[in-house]
Amino acid sequence: MNAKKFLDEFLKKIKKKSVYEGRKLFDIYKSDSAYTPVITNIINEIIKEADYTPQNEYFRIDVVGWTSHYADMKKDADEEGIDIKPHLWDLKIAVEHENDKSDWSDEVMKLIHVKCPLKVVIAYSYSDERGITELNKLKFLAGQMKKVEAFNIGKKQEEYLIILGNGCNHKTGMQDYQDFGYIGYLYDWEAEAFTKLN
Repeated sequence: MNAKKFLDEFLKKIKKKSVYEGRKLFDIYKSDSAYTPVITNIINEIIKEADYTPQNEYFRIDVVGWTSHYADMKKDADEEGIDIKPHLWDLKIAVEHENDKSDWSDEVMKLIHVKCPLKVVIAYSYSDERGITELNKLKFLAGQMKKVEAFNIGKKQEEYLIILGNGCNHKTGMQDYQDFGYIGYLYDWEAEAFTKLN
């Protein structure tokens, strides 16, 4: 799974699940604490559909997806007469969801230190700071990411996807948006910047 495929599946599921457990998804969306478990379930579905095994809070990351090589290790250990419990797997995706509109950069920094092909942060921008302010934050963040030594270890082999949705108005605190407003931004290794995917 790559960043574009994840974003497409995420947006499709958000649109498809207009009602979740008897409540309108958009109404749940407006309540930060109630929305997180819903998003976690949606992410788990996407990961399962990619034939990965989802797991929540492994490495203290909201959701990860991995493929197991347990049988291979067990077979090799048995053949060599090694008595060791088999644990062999590949981490394929790590996803963080952050409700705090101004404190999601920590999730990006955390994922820099996790080695896997796809890292996703789903976060929110204040509704009155979409557009140029949001792009300036992403430009600033891309510059800061390069300062982390671990960032260059996975250079061009890892995708960083940031999905930003609408949050309350920063000045008024009002929920003045009419839709989720999710926009996906992928880190472009050549441009050393985030580029809009949708």
